[in-house]
Amino acid sequence: MIEAAKVSDGTYPCDDFLRSLESSKRRKDREHLAVILIVLEDYAHRRELVFPREINDLEDGIRELKPGKVRLPFFNVPQSRVGAVRLTHGFFKGTPWAPRGEILKAMWVRREDLAS
Repeated sequence: MIEAAKVSDGTYPCDDFLRSLESSKRRKDREHLAVILIVLEDYAHRRELVFPREINDLEDGIRELKPGKVRLPFFNVPQSRVGAVRLTHGFFKGTPWAPRGEILKAMWVRREDLAS
């Protein structure tokens, strides 16, 4: 099961990112969204990806899905009976490595989500 993590103000940063792609007038953004949905469905069904390089360990239990140029950090939900993961947020790849600020944001979203 793949869920979106919630922060203390009641928003879901990953949902906001995905909705921005969905509502965009740019064809490229909608193409990114289509690739994301395929990767999410594949991961939800198999708990792994056909191409292992599309998933990466970042830091402190934060991992990332890498559908195309998009990065979706996530974490495993503690004590989930169904093996749920929660997506923290999304961003576009701009460097070969995940920017430190994006890793810190993912860890912040996880703390916020698990505290609620």
